[in-house]
Amino acid sequence: MTTPHPSHLDQRDPAKADVRDIREEVDREIEVYARDLHDLVLLVPEDSWDEFLKLSGCVAENEATLYRGVMLRKGPVTAVVVQEGF
Repeated sequence: MTTPHPSHLDQRDPAKADVRDIREEVDREIEVYARDLHDLVLLVPEDSWDEFLKLSGCVAENEATLYRGVMLRKGPVTAVVVQEGF
């Protein structure tokens, strides 16, 4: 059986297919913006928030936490994304 190609309904980014967990996905997003971390805010999917906190050892306050110098917030998103313009 062949694997179907991603469609507009596929919520996963094919570029992140090899990501092992939500912490690694956050780390990759931080690396993309490594030159401009000042005021960077990333949204983490609500259904992955608790897993991220457990894996990273971070403690959330008001559904937000600081990780590697970046503010992370729990959000109604399907992947880790920048809050800018959201």
